[in-house]
Amino acid sequence: MFKVRFHLGRGPYYKYWQITDLKDKDAGPMYINPETSQLVLIDCELYVNEKKANKVYAAGRKDVCGWIKCSHVHWHDTHLSNVINVDNFASIKFNPIIDTNWRISTDYNLNLNNAFFEKLITKGNSVYLPERMSSA
Repeated sequence: MFKVRFHLGRGPYYKYWQITDLKDKDAGPMYINPETSQLVLIDCELYVNEKKANKVYAAGRKDVCGWIKCSHVHWHDTHLSNVINVDNFASIKFNPIIDTNWRISTDYNLNLNNAFFEKLITKGNSVYLPERMSSA
């Protein structure tokens, strides 16, 4: 099981994807450059620590309170021909300073907190749903 989030803490990995292996407590996080790699996340849950998210929203100050839990993470170089085109996919966003819920671009009123998806794909700093969403 892995935890994937966009790292916004200061330092050399600012604005990189952070991948943490939840089963190996001794392993540190791995950082993937979103400009040179595309992630494919398998068996995903959109997680939110609602108490923390509400504090972030009220204060307008960032803190880690949302991420994607998934069973597998694959990535590949975006300069290779095996990049998945996400132009026709809906994007999924989480920014607790603006809203405490995961949202999808095709239906902003739909709360996706704790929703499960078979596959999610990244492009840059965004996450995309490569399938039609019948229900969350």
